[in-house]
Amino acid sequence: MRRTWVVLTIVVLAVAVLVTGLDAAQKKPQSMDVKADQIEKVKAALPAAPTVKPKKARKLLIFSLCKGFVHGSIPIGAKAIELMGAKTGAYTSVSTLDPEVFRPQTLRQFDAVVFNNTTGTLFEDEGLQKSLLAFIASGRGIVGVHAATDCFYKWAEFGKMMGGYFSGHPWHENVGIKLDDPSHPLLKVFGGKGFAITDEIYQFRDPYSRASLRVLLSLDTNAINMKKGGIKRTDRDFAVSWLHQVGKGRVFYCSLGHRNEIFWNPTILKYYLDGIQYALGDLPADATPTARLSPAPKPALVPDEVNPQKKKAEGPAPVRVKVYAAPRRAPGKPVTLFDGKDTSAWQKPAADKWTIEDGVLTWQKGCGNIWTKKMFGDFIFDLEFKTTKGTNSGIFLRSAEGEKNWLHGSIEIQISPSYGPDRKPGIHDCGSVYDIQAPSVAAEKPVGEWNHMVITFKGNLLKIVLNDKQIIGINLDQWTKAHENPDGSKNKFKTAYKDMPKVGCLGLQDHGRPVWYRNIKVTPLK
Repeated sequence: MRRTWVVLTIVVLAVAVLVTGLDAAQKKPQSMDVKADQIEKVKAALPAAPTVKPKKARKLLIFSLCKGFVHGSIPIGAKAIELMGAKTGAYTSVSTLDPEVFRPQTLRQFDAVVFNNTTGTLFEDEGLQKSLLAFIASGRGIVGVHAATDCFYKWAEFGKMMGGYFSGHPWHENVGIKLDDPSHPLLKVFGGKGFAITDEIYQFRDPYSRASLRVLLSLDTNAINMKKGGIKRTDRDFAVSWLHQVGKGRVFYCSLGHRNEIFWNPTILKYYLDGIQYALGDLPADATPTARLSPAPKPALVPDEVNPQKKKAEGPAPVRVKVYAAPRRAPGKPVTLFDGKDTSAWQKPAADKWTIEDGVLTWQKGCGNIWTKKMFGDFIFDLEFKTTKGTNSGIFLRSAEGEKNWLHGSIEIQISPSYGPDRKPGIHDCGSVYDIQAPSVAAEKPVGEWNHMVITFKGNLLKIVLNDKQIIGINLDQWTKAHENPDGSKNKFKTAYKDMPKVGCLGLQDHGRPVWYRNIKVTPLK
């Protein structure tokens, strides 16, 4: 009896590993947990019905295993696709991390497979590879989400089937997307207009080619920053989404999906649904390669009113400050807020609770947020900070009421531990405009080392440079609604960011964890 239980335990553990999946880099199970509030956001954004009625009951496999970088959006992406099928009736779905599902006897039950942000060499078993190729060639479908082009680099047939291989992501910011073929049925959801969106944007290498793919979406190079480092393609061809045929089968790919909020963007969800219905065989769509179209379709570019580069060039609209007057002092003269000796520039009693150790302003338990005695309008705020494991602090900008309404009446720049240069920073990581805008790159230094931050604030134009790298460059006039970011994602603030005070105190946050500051000064701008 004891031997039976031992064997059973081994079998259960083996099954658990297959079902759960293992992140090879982190040596821990790949989590598919989704927060309840994210699920509610997805449900609110789901399309009510499919574009076309399914020809028959359809079954979709959602495969999310990673052997390389594990995207944080994988769980919400899988859940969104699952919920979308259930609500619209377009398909039922099964979600898994187990590569054994590609065995012919298992795979044959599905009409299409979604590779949901998969990375790395997911399996090397030739039997599984042949099974997948036979599946698509026989008339089934493949859907690729974002990092689905970042896997199987040594298996050329997969790259050819998916349509290309990942070759870097120069952009992680608000970019302009054009419709390469506006009349194509899969692009109907965009209403014939290009659009702006914030996400991590890929560029692709061979076998990517318009000679074999019908490109649907690509970057509008007049609506993106073409001075970014890491741009490799000299032909300015930066595809975002395409479809093509493989044998009798259908492939749909879209690179949008790095950020969580992509999966509660109603328009993008509807676009993915149409792509899935194409892959399932229910939504007819021409897959003639773009290079063979004659005459070539005229792309729909990004309208001026949402063109990120045009908005950046125009700058913010003139601001009228009705309540708070700018401080009267000679512009351009730096004001020392902390020189390592005293806290006289900061409001008491909290200022007395922070200590000075070796010329460093040092957090103490229970010290509280501290605020400058003076208020500032447009300025350059220059300081250094150091973190340790567990640090959770922030820099407050323009709090007109100081401590009284710091949460909803000031702008917070997150100060937290270093996450390393390879991490894709989010809206709560170091240097972010908290809950509003993620840094374009992770520029913070490891814990225990000093970081240098320079914040320039002119009207509603906010720029942040961390350790000599610009990580934020935004116009707060784009934040027109309370609790909502320009891309439709939600934030916690009951004041629209465009309406935040234009003059106020500067502050340092006590969030109950150690943090250190030094060399703090501010230069008012005319």
